Amino acid sequence: MTNVSDESQLEKLVTLALQHGATMAIIIQASDIVVDERVRLKCMVPRCNHYGDLVCPPNTLELDEFRKILSRYSFGVMLATEYKYPPKPASLQESDEAMSDIGKKAKELSEILLKLEGEALNMGYRFVAGLTGGECMFCEKCVGTGGKCKHPFNARPSMEAMGIDVIATLENVGKNLEFPVKDKVQWWGLLLVY
Repeated sequence: MTNVSDESQLEKLVTLALQHGATMAIIIQASDIVVDERVRLKCMVPRCNHYGDLVCPPNTLELDEFRKILSRYSFGVMLATEYKYPPKPASLQESDEAMSDIGKKAKELSEILLKLEGEALNMGYRFVAGLTGGECMFCEKCVGTGGKCKHPFNARPSMEAMGIDVIATLENVGKNLEFPVKDKVQWWGLLLVY
């Protein structure tokens, strides 16, 4: 377990996540994180529109390499942003507007993670690393494999791109993620701390 100083630092990161706009934030043990090859398979079957983006497979770590790195961490902070799922749009324009709103909430998660990474670095956690949820939202269209990222200091892979089973991980810490989505969309991110 962490010492009192580390525990208070983790609690401070939870508080900061909430202050920056997360709707939920919890401390987790790294051993509760579930990595499953089937998550990576879902990037390809059916093929995701973002497969080949710079922070998506096949441009991410192999799962065995990620597992090895993950084994060096003890704790992390999981955090979420949320969008109340709108009623079914009556028109294509309403659908585009809803998707735009959803995208803004997804990007908000990445922005919160970036702020927390910086604050954790200032606390002395030199190996802090943030993983977002879903695709990178910093460009409308990623340049893809072989291209040069336009936001290299902001773009982060998602938990799913690293093979993390978000639903199983949340269940391990006593949280349930509604799937399939009915009344709200939640994006979960992970800050690996130490």
